[in-house]
Amino acid sequence: MLELLESLIIVVLMVPIVMAIILGLIYGLGELFNVISKIGHPKEHDKQPAAKSN
Repeated sequence: MLELLESLIIVVLMVPIVMAIILGLIYGLGELFNVISKIGHPKEHDKQPAAKSN
């Protein structure tokens, strides 16, 4: 019974940690690809069409 409780405690502690690591990796890769994308075509992001005023 004690082994089962120990396993449950370990799982309860590890699940949020692993989820945070996975979310951090997803966020980090997203930021990395955004940087790579901006390097690939920097002029397109600077040019924005002027807003038409009536």
